[in-house]
Amino acid sequence: MWSHPAAPSPDAHTLPYVVKSCAALGAMSLGRLVHRTARAIGLANDVYVGSALVKMYADAGLLGNARDAFDGIPERDCVLWNVMMDGCIKAGDVDGAVRLFRNMRASGCEPNFATLACFLSVCATDADLLSGAQLHSLAVKCGLEPEVAVANTLLAMYAKCQCLDDAWRLFELMPQDDLVTWNGMISGCVQNGLFVEAFGLFYDMQRSGARPDSITLVSLLPALTDLNGLKQGKEVHGYIVRNCVNMDVFLVSALVDIYFKCRDVRMAQNLYDAARAIDVVIGSTMISGYVLNGMSEEALQMFRYLLEQCIKPNAVTIASVLPGCASMAALPLGQQIHGYVLRNAYERKCYVESALMDMYAKCGRLDLSHYIFLKMSQKDEVTWNSMISSFSQNGKPQEALDLFRQMCMEGIKYNNITISAALSACASLPAIYYGKEIHGVTIKGPIKADIFAESALIDMYAKCGNLELALRVFEFMPDKNEVSWNSIISAYGAHGLVKESVSLLHGMQEEGYKPDHVTFLALISACAHAGLVEEGVQLFQCMTKKYLIAPRMEHFACMVDLYSRSGKLDKAIQFIADMPFKPDAGIWGALLHACRVHRNVELADIASQELFKLDPANSGYYVLMSNINAVAGRWDGVSKVRRLMKDNKILKIPGYSWVDVNNSSHLFVASDKSHPESEDIYTSLKTLLQELREEGYVPRPDLCHPMHPDNNTQVEFKKFWQYDLS
Repeated sequence: MWSHPAAPSPDAHTLPYVVKSCAALGAMSLGRLVHRTARAIGLANDVYVGSALVKMYADAGLLGNARDAFDGIPERDCVLWNVMMDGCIKAGDVDGAVRLFRNMRASGCEPNFATLACFLSVCATDADLLSGAQLHSLAVKCGLEPEVAVANTLLAMYAKCQCLDDAWRLFELMPQDDLVTWNGMISGCVQNGLFVEAFGLFYDMQRSGARPDSITLVSLLPALTDLNGLKQGKEVHGYIVRNCVNMDVFLVSALVDIYFKCRDVRMAQNLYDAARAIDVVIGSTMISGYVLNGMSEEALQMFRYLLEQCIKPNAVTIASVLPGCASMAALPLGQQIHGYVLRNAYERKCYVESALMDMYAKCGRLDLSHYIFLKMSQKDEVTWNSMISSFSQNGKPQEALDLFRQMCMEGIKYNNITISAALSACASLPAIYYGKEIHGVTIKGPIKADIFAESALIDMYAKCGNLELALRVFEFMPDKNEVSWNSIISAYGAHGLVKESVSLLHGMQEEGYKPDHVTFLALISACAHAGLVEEGVQLFQCMTKKYLIAPRMEHFACMVDLYSRSGKLDKAIQFIADMPFKPDAGIWGALLHACRVHRNVELADIASQELFKLDPANSGYYVLMSNINAVAGRWDGVSKVRRLMKDNKILKIPGYSWVDVNNSSHLFVASDKSHPESEDIYTSLKTLLQELREEGYVPRPDLCHPMHPDNNTQVEFKKFWQYDLS
């Protein structure tokens, strides 16, 4: 290593600097050479040289080499012990660090503030309050509590363990504080939802003479987004400009984030445009903000821009862009991002896997979503919630409830999001028995239902046919908002009680709540189902003219359904023509359903052609058009639809349903004989059919299998219908 024969031999003062240089450059092969040289000249056991070697190996994650160097030093000071323990903690070997700590105390070496700070950070990360409190006692015993650095780490530990009372007491008893103290206390308040107190500390900090820095403001700004305080956000922004606070990337990102969350997209864009440098932090914040504001296309463009600028996306970037893929049903791009995740080992992050699950579910690949869930080594409540919601929203309510039960059995902590998703599944089945069980959990369990969970309860009871219980839940709600009012209005509307729904609308306004687009969607839908065309039109006009609510695509679909159900197909077509934007599959689907009821084959042809272009993978539209052709006797049209399905590789999804009997849900499909009591079931069905025949009901066997008009199924249906029980 040493090229000149006359060069002086390195000593205990030189080698530590050489070792630190090797560590900084990541040159481990050279570092090992320096280690061998130190051993050869008898300096490897020197406490300073040895400490440098231990730190080099530990920082590189080479715990075995670090431990060999550590064990070779006979006399160890507190710094050396701290270096070795810190290396173990960074490598995830907390148990090894604890053993070292015990050995350190047994050797007579007392811990210093760095020792306590090292272990307190672990307690904070793991929310290990018991160990943290024991370390606090040790700090008092060793006389280290008055040290500002120790007090700051204790304060951060109590805050992260959600013990704000202890953090406050410690803060108030501290003989002296510094900027780190104030920042830690403000951050703790924000993390624990004490936003008003965080702002109080911010003002107290300035009055005490301490000057907030960028870390203070980055800690404080999330409180504004939760308070929806755009005005306060602009005040903080003004403070930053007036006091020339360093606008580092984290502060710029925090400001961009608050403007996006407060729906001021223009200001967020201006901040981004004015940023001196764009990195992955700001880019990720922009992507997340665009998605939040329904600008998924812009989010994907920002993601492409980062790649073009050779800015490597991190796990946060990936978790931010995947919801954009989901909202646009951009499955190919989502799959490419999934490949990037696997190549960079980001799948180990729970929040990335949750985002992937959600993306696949919303892109129609529930199978892949569930596969990722099953393969996950660690699942948190967010992951469970995502999977339960995906099942519930994709027509798999029984699977959603089964997963909810499994979550409870495994002792996973659930929250109101879990409760809302499980209740939605109960509403879809419907399964009022399970819904009542979950209701009982919210009353007796550790989690009390919030407004959204209680609104889900209203929806569940209404869809399970018990409007009385839905109303009771609404009346006993301690707090109400627009969501809860919309839920009860929708409940009455779905039960055909339009006048009561309108009456509730007036009650909502009297309570000081303004109706929104969801309110009017529920009311117009109720009018459509009740055949109240004029009332529905009046509500639509009231929404646009009185309340100045811009109608969305779903409102237009509802109006088309309103006209179509009442047979006013000409008005429905005119309404579609007058729309300010291009109709989607929901609008044409409503028209196609009406064409089947009113047997308008020509208009059905127009609607189906649009649907086959807009949603070519939906088998339901092909089957519906085939039914219309079959009723009209257009068997060539039926064959044409069959060929189209075959060419597009569309498979007809078998219809299935559930029935809740004796507190148990049973799933069945057409002609299903898998149930052990199927013989009794079919006997009961034939009895019901006989009673229907006696009442004068005439079946239409021509529709029993329109995809195969010459199939023997029609003959079997006629035989079945004419079955004589006598």
